[in-house]
Amino acid sequence: MSSSTVWPQAPECDGARTCILVVEDELLIRLMLSDGLRDQGYHVIEACNADEALLILETAIPDLIISDVRMPGSVDGMGLLALVRATFPKLPVIITSGHLQSTFAMADGATQFIRKPYSLELVMHAVRTELAEPL
Repeated sequence: MSSSTVWPQAPECDGARTCILVVEDELLIRLMLSDGLRDQGYHVIEACNADEALLILETAIPDLIISDVRMPGSVDGMGLLALVRATFPKLPVIITSGHLQSTFAMADGATQFIRKPYSLELVMHAVRTELAEPL
């Protein structure tokens, strides 16, 4: 299941809170993850695929990206990772997948890899680690 959002104007990070871009085509997973992050006080921008994420990155630079690998569109999560590394080499990117091996994601520049299915607690731990927040 996927959902696409058309942005009349690209969303922005609010500057007051840590901003996380969640890139996930599965609507229920994206909502669970985004709501969980918001409950922890993060500002969250959602993208349903890498193409939408790239449009968002034209105007909003998050503090962290969490991206699935297999998504519809012209670019998948690994393509997004490559483009982020070329443009924002220090931006932390957590890759999630139920199909890809972690060694591939890490070799291509992911800062962490989380295998699907995952728990919200595991993702929150990874986020806090990437943002160097107390565990």
